[in-house]
Amino acid sequence: MAGRSRKLLWGAGIVVALVAVSAALFGPKIAMILMFIQASKPPSTTFAATPQPPAPDYGSPASWAALPDRKDDADVVPAMDSTESQSAAPVDVFFLHPTTYFSNKTWNAPVDEPMARDIVEQDILRNQASAFNACCRVYAPRYRQVAYGAQQASPEEAGKAWDVAYSDVRAAFEYYLSHYNHGRPFIIASHSQGTMHALRLMEDFITGKPLREKLIAAYVLGVPIPTDVFAQTLPDVPLCNSPEQTGCAITWNAIGPTADTSLFHVLQHRYPSGKKASIVGKAVTCTNPLTWKTDEAPGERSAHLGGVRFAMGAGAPPKLDPALVDAQCRNGWLVITPPEPQTYREVLLGADMYHVYDYSLFYGNIRQNAQTRVKAFLQAFAPQTPP
Repeated sequence: MAGRSRKLLWGAGIVVALVAVSAALFGPKIAMILMFIQASKPPSTTFAATPQPPAPDYGSPASWAALPDRKDDADVVPAMDSTESQSAAPVDVFFLHPTTYFSNKTWNAPVDEPMARDIVEQDILRNQASAFNACCRVYAPRYRQVAYGAQQASPEEAGKAWDVAYSDVRAAFEYYLSHYNHGRPFIIASHSQGTMHALRLMEDFITGKPLREKLIAAYVLGVPIPTDVFAQTLPDVPLCNSPEQTGCAITWNAIGPTADTSLFHVLQHRYPSGKKASIVGKAVTCTNPLTWKTDEAPGERSAHLGGVRFAMGAGAPPKLDPALVDAQCRNGWLVITPPEPQTYREVLLGADMYHVYDYSLFYGNIRQNAQTRVKAFLQAFAPQTPP
């Protein structure tokens, strides 16, 4: 990934000027793409020589992108859907957002950086976290995420930035448990960078711990996860293999038939020994959101309940787009038929790479399935009335 990304930087001086021009002439999406290209190299100073932004204070509501008792973008629902139920939900979701800081000025993003905040609030919360607001109270912390450019650095340098970001995620989860959770069962949901932190969080707080009994499910999307990560790091959190199973994990990475998945080879997964390793040469895991199974049986287009793309900023919520794709797990990747609407193909990481749309393409299925698993969990653990 690093090599391919750096090739994109040929002519980067021109890109700097194009970002400003394109924002004025073509709108924020084109500007975002060009900024993404510009930022695809590590910071120019070492991690140790780069000042770190201040850590967030999770006692302040400003350090949370979404909280259930205030109005925010995690509250949106698709048109024709009125099931936003956070105020009465008996279950929480702890949501970790993906990378939204496309800069190489620092190794970790300030939590108040305007563009990164806007993308989290107006895009990620709307198109990912809101899928859970029919079943759950949505908590989404801000954190000093690893900058996109920093992810292209050597594993040793990048690892320091990942540790900073995770220290925030850990602090946010501890604050959530102490002040917000009040013993309720919960879902962990994440995407991309957020999933890397979610896996480490589950290793530290869930597996082998009493809190494991409160985990309904973990939707850890957007990162190829080797099967041995679950076997070694999360041995008591199996992959979900039915729509109603609880205490398990769901994961997929949506691609088309021609995708080049070497883009993800730069990722370094943690193992209990302290060792880190990439996915190269490893079997990876896949859940099919049209069947909620881990086998390679195809999911039919008729089972697709709908994708959705909420626009950034204000605007009327769109309807779900049903029957967009079929899907099949192949060699650990969720291979889909390319969706026809352009709105699901505007920002691709490469040809046939639907990473940005892992949630929004299957929004309707995720929304329904989260409710199904919550219902199954609550029924299974409901107090029994004596005869």
